Amino acid sequence: MIKRNLCLSAVALACAASVHAQSSVTMWGIVDVNVQHFKAEGNGSVNAIGNGSLSTSQLGFRGSEDLGGGLRANFWLEGSINPDNGTGRTTNLNNQPSGTGTAPAGTQGFLFDRRAYVGLSSNYGELRLGHDFVPTHYNSISFDPFNANGVARAGNFTFSGSSNGSLSTTITASNSVGYLLPTNLGGVYGQVMYAAGENQSSVANPDDGTLFSGRLGWTNGKFDVAAAASHTLFAKTATIGSFTHQNVGASYNFGFAKLFALYNRVNVDVLAGSVRKQSWELGATIPAGPGPGRVRVTYANLNDVSGSKLLNANGSARSGNDANMWGLGYVYDLSKRTALYATYASISNKGGATYAVSGGPAPIAAGTSTGIEAGVRTSF
Repeated sequence: MIKRNLCLSAVALACAASVHAQSSVTMWGIVDVNVQHFKAEGNGSVNAIGNGSLSTSQLGFRGSEDLGGGLRANFWLEGSINPDNGTGRTTNLNNQPSGTGTAPAGTQGFLFDRRAYVGLSSNYGELRLGHDFVPTHYNSISFDPFNANGVARAGNFTFSGSSNGSLSTTITASNSVGYLLPTNLGGVYGQVMYAAGENQSSVANPDDGTLFSGRLGWTNGKFDVAAAASHTLFAKTATIGSFTHQNVGASYNFGFAKLFALYNRVNVDVLAGSVRKQSWELGATIPAGPGPGRVRVTYANLNDVSGSKLLNANGSARSGNDANMWGLGYVYDLSKRTALYATYASISNKGGATYAVSGGPAPIAAGTSTGIEAGVRTSF
């Protein structure tokens, strides 16, 4: 009896070890905190302790289970944190624009605001269900030398300002179904996404918050290029309407420097007609000593083609909302997980534009916005 029990126990342990070997769960985190100084022409200056300027501060869990036959079940849970004050960030329940009454009020508790999905993957690609980055945002990350973070990010023009500051689907979308191409297509990659606004059919504007998006690219290691587009449905108001975002980016690694280019085009269908702004960015990362350091540099230009169709807060028409930005930064890697960094950025506005560096206060119309930050980032 004892021998039989020992044999059964050994078999059970072997089976458990086999199951464990076919499944994996990973927990990770990034903590990034910095000291910042902002100056907004006509509106004074601000000293602050900020975060997430080299890499977004976050806590996450991901896992995968081998189901056999090349099929795997996957999950991903990733939330932003604010280590400068110990809070979490807000998310959006059904992709509604802020200030409409249908967007969630938000909370300062920890939320999986970045990504939260479950899916299946195989040699035929990957299916994801839940909350995920929209395809256009992957271009914003991949082809910006500042990785869409900090005072010099290209998103200073794309994600804010006169055309789309209150829309909720520029980075992530809730209630989404996404499909990603398999990784064995000779460097070709891509994805499509549908996200539901989840409004009752009996309410006004039931399609609000519904998103359609896609991305297609190709890489050979040194060269990478991709184009993406997204369209989100919203009812027309003076400042908000159905929102289309298109972008295309490319990068090439020469070894002595990696060059980036990114073009964004935004259309918002407001009551006065179609509002369009377009921006482009050129940048580079350059290895530079002493030690494992790198310089990051960028220049971006914004042309708000039809800004006069939008209204200021007092109801007057806006005009000439153009701007340009340049940024310079340095990153020094203390280890594979920890780095020191510093960045300076300056935005010069024209006409009625009031664009500001990320995290800083808005300047007066046609004013200048500057920001400088220095911090440390570590990960686990």
